[in-house]
Amino acid sequence: MRAALAGFVAAWFVVGLFVPAASADTGVQAIQSRLLKSEMLRAEFYQEKNLRALSRPLVSRGKLLFVAGEGVLWQVVEPFTVAVLIRSDEVIEWNSEGEVTRSNTGSNPVFRALSEIILGTLSGDTKFLGQLFDLSPAASEGGWQLLLQPKSKQLAAAVLNIKILGDRFVEEVQVSEAKGDTTVLQFREFKVGPFELNEFEKNHFAQ
Repeated sequence: MRAALAGFVAAWFVVGLFVPAASADTGVQAIQSRLLKSEMLRAEFYQEKNLRALSRPLVSRGKLLFVAGEGVLWQVVEPFTVAVLIRSDEVIEWNSEGEVTRSNTGSNPVFRALSEIILGTLSGDTKFLGQLFDLSPAASEGGWQLLLQPKSKQLAAAVLNIKILGDRFVEEVQVSEAKGDTTVLQFREFKVGPFELNEFEKNHFAQ
């Protein structure tokens, strides 16, 4: 799962990274106004990653839980069972045997920046994206799309561009990596909180 999520994160709330709203163009502001902001959000996801070295895509499915101030908990159910908690400064992974791996995103600026894309877009806040990317917003049928192209050489070395599509929620993210690999991440079955966490979710967020 680390590789699969890294494809998206090289493929989504930190105070100090948000840019003033006045610096965002009207297209981005329009997207910002359409996104539904929520303190808690559940969704199902489908991820397809195409690697140049493989003839078939890598597919994974599962569900996610976003809790403002806590992070995003990903639960992969196919092709294997894994859980990953993404916070602004840390990624925690539990494999199918329950073994835990922690990674400090502060040691990898690219990984941290792109992790924050996950947190920011799911929280309904896109204002900070202009600090990291050149933004090209556009209307699409029944919603909007936003093309992100890295500003820094460090980020561009990992990501060619990212396209985000949605309406009231972020519904799809398309990532083109610099080395030629691509990832498509789709979201559906959105449920907006507040709601009670189950024991599995409580235990993982408590880590």
